[in-house]
Amino acid sequence: MKNKRQSSLKWILAVWFCGISAMADAQVTESLKAIGMENIRCVQTPGVTTVSFENNVYRSTYTGVGKAIEACLGSKTKGGLQLVVLENRIPRLCINLPDTLTEAYRNGEISLTQVYRQMGITVDTDTAMKALENAGQEEAPSAWKVDLVIYPDVFLENNTFDELYTYAINLNPAVEMALWKGGKMTAQVVLPVATNLKSGEMKRVRPGVIALSQDVRFRHNIFGKVTVGNFTNNRYGAQLEIKYRTDNGRWELGGTAGSTGFSAITREDGWYMGRKQRINASLNASYYEPHLNLQFDLKAGRYIYGDYGVRGDCTRHFGEYAIGLYALCTDGEINGGFHFAIPLPGKKWSRKGFFRAKPANYFAWAYGMVADGEYIEKRLGKSYSTRPDENRSSNFYQPDYIRHFLIKSTEKENRKKINTNNNKFN
Repeated sequence: MKNKRQSSLKWILAVWFCGISAMADAQVTESLKAIGMENIRCVQTPGVTTVSFENNVYRSTYTGVGKAIEACLGSKTKGGLQLVVLENRIPRLCINLPDTLTEAYRNGEISLTQVYRQMGITVDTDTAMKALENAGQEEAPSAWKVDLVIYPDVFLENNTFDELYTYAINLNPAVEMALWKGGKMTAQVVLPVATNLKSGEMKRVRPGVIALSQDVRFRHNIFGKVTVGNFTNNRYGAQLEIKYRTDNGRWELGGTAGSTGFSAITREDGWYMGRKQRINASLNASYYEPHLNLQFDLKAGRYIYGDYGVRGDCTRHFGEYAIGLYALCTDGEINGGFHFAIPLPGKKWSRKGFFRAKPANYFAWAYGMVADGEYIEKRLGKSYSTRPDENRSSNFYQPDYIRHFLIKSTEKENRKKINTNNNKFN
């Protein structure tokens, strides 16, 4: 009889825990859906609630992370919180808030700023993703939803004698769609707006990035990506990327290899695609210095037209702004310049239904100092991009960067509220 009573008690406790867990899971999921997060999965185990989500609403990565943390802290979960940040359903970061931290915040003992200072944030998501294997069905999926994104494009070069600068201004709308886990389709067209060129491709409507890409994540912070299609700088073909990131995200090591041919719109042939393939490859290293928010990138390898060189970049992050300098030495020729990425209007773009039209999140531009002589004649240092939003601000999932600017933006918001309240009483 005693054993039967114990069994009944265990069964009742198990049912009670499952019911409480289901309620907590549902509340977390609904809180994240309410702020527009997608690809949400949630599971509760004794002592911790693990949830994964993807931010396709807020322009900056740290704003999206901050909104998700606030939503989860506002839910009635028990114990700690473990949040996995996704990009196209591929895990990028894991944020850990132990039970002592969540309880102190909910009791009003510490502020949100202190939560950001004390929380754990790492690139290592293996343990959290293993816990999510037992989660239920994914909520608010992003697959097969279409975005029409308008990218501004500016070309500026001083390589002619009859003009101070050759310029071209374009608008490049792109249809972008997430397909399956890690899979993405992009189809872009370049629409000329203004140029001082008399003829040539710059005056014609032409294809931009038309590509199919597949991202994968292996264990131990190893990432891979394969892209096939039409790229920038008149290239089409395929590219393979692989990289490793340390747990704190400060060091990144990897390599890139591509095989591409020439692609252009001509008056005689229409869309011409050359058969000759050229091989490019590089070894890449990156380091993020957290105290000054400096990103150092070093790349060495073979460029499109067979020249070998080394390029170094130094980029400073000012919130969502990224401004940098670069130096390049290839086949004995030296070049250098600057680049930047600045946010465009619209911090938040909600997605209702399966279609959304929006401007690009950032305007990115690079300028090279040398645009004549052998450097141009030999086409040295030529490369390409496989996606239209390739810059140093978009989808920047660096742990130190996210923590720093979460704290800074929250403190700024708190000062703004204090000033507003003071003005009411004055």
